[in-house]
Amino acid sequence: MIRTLFSLLLLSSLAACTSFTPDEWVTEIPQIGSSSSPMAVDLTGDGIDDIVFGGGGKEFTATDAAVVALDGATGQVIWQHPARNQIVGSAIFQDIDSDSIPDVFIGGRSAVFCALSGKDGQLLWEFLPDDPAVAYYEDTSILNFFNPQWVPDVDADGYRDILTAYGGFVKAGPEVTDRPVGYLMVISGLTGKTLRKLPVPDGQETYLSPVVHDFNGEGKLEVIFGTGGENLAGKLYRIELNVLMNEGLTRAKVIMDGNDKGFIAPPVLIDVNLDGTKDIVINSVDGRLRCLNGSNNETIWTVQPPGVFDNYTMPGPGFFVGNDAVPDFFNSFGKGAWPDTEYSLHTLVDGATGDIIFSDTLGTFQYASPVVADFTGNGKHDVLLAVNKDLEIQFGEGVDEFLGTSLYLFEEGRAPSRELFNASLGSNLGSTPLITDLDHDQRMDIIFSYMSDPKNFYSFKKLKVERRELPEAPDAIFLGNYMGPNCTSIIE
Repeated sequence: MIRTLFSLLLLSSLAACTSFTPDEWVTEIPQIGSSSSPMAVDLTGDGIDDIVFGGGGKEFTATDAAVVALDGATGQVIWQHPARNQIVGSAIFQDIDSDSIPDVFIGGRSAVFCALSGKDGQLLWEFLPDDPAVAYYEDTSILNFFNPQWVPDVDADGYRDILTAYGGFVKAGPEVTDRPVGYLMVISGLTGKTLRKLPVPDGQETYLSPVVHDFNGEGKLEVIFGTGGENLAGKLYRIELNVLMNEGLTRAKVIMDGNDKGFIAPPVLIDVNLDGTKDIVINSVDGRLRCLNGSNNETIWTVQPPGVFDNYTMPGPGFFVGNDAVPDFFNSFGKGAWPDTEYSLHTLVDGATGDIIFSDTLGTFQYASPVVADFTGNGKHDVLLAVNKDLEIQFGEGVDEFLGTSLYLFEEGRAPSRELFNASLGSNLGSTPLITDLDHDQRMDIIFSYMSDPKNFYSFKKLKVERRELPEAPDAIFLGNYMGPNCTSIIE
């Protein structure tokens, strides 16, 4: 409570000193929850970016609001689109219907992947149309889509095409080791036609959203992808995009072994050793954060807290330690093996040495990733993180337990952390906040979502999406959303 009051007083004093009236709204969509991360794009042509995200009800149930677009100015629903299961990925955008409005490309569970009109949410194409004869929740060949990537036009129709992972049979319990093989897929951005469907080399499942980058700056795109999961072994691979297209994945090179677990969260690509080439910074599920040299795949450093930890999040890069030009990394681990995570351990890693220079245990299980900006106006990077926690609230002589969620600020990436806004009842399973400037007024906006059911962590109902505005300028944003600019994982 003291931290909450301090946060409110700080924000009030900032507003008073600058005559600042924030633009804010709260939108509730009772029938769904979300683990998709919100993305910003102008769909109405009013010069104000709008918000697009995925949602859903309980697993294996259809919903009329699986993809939602909110007006950035008001929070009102612009449109919503149905799906047969949860949409867990985040959206990317490209205009394919020639109306000068970006269209929405997004995917999720039960082989749902679709292109929607940015104007009204109407279906432009879908990967696997609904068919009453298909057992979507039982058929082990029907897997899940995650965050897609744009690749250059493959089918020569004038539009960028899509690279995405397709894997994971969600009805397989932790004890099930015989799981369907995962795939990398290349899909036409214009038509939705499957251009390539390539099984991963080790025959394992796949969850990791692939990333695409020209490491040597010579126009030779390469793909980083991963295999394995919470309980199954996997590997991290690297392959040239043209080899992938022409020969499949058999020539993919293993650049990291997941040991007895796999890789789920995508890497961050950023130059750590200052040689001019992006390096690969990634978490493996078995609780290791590793920096790989982007030029030769050699290990620069590895971080692994003592004990049993898992990891499902991306590290948050920023300049936190010293005055050097080497990026550092804020990284969260879950204590205990999935699904029995006890608490979260948040660390700050010196990018020059790989040493942990700060750690803090705060909150329960979550797999939202950190975002990074200068929130205090002192010219230094800070970390914003969605944190879930258990609350005890006294009623008369009795005490009841509730779920709570809040956005915590780690100034300069370390303690003491504090709540940026007062806590809300509910939980945020995996939706990374968005930091942007929706209305281009030189003020930072924070968009975040949570499920406001105070008793059920996996309720997938009572979704709330909030916009809060801060007086700081948007040029202070370093990592503003999940997977960074345009969802590429490439950080300049």
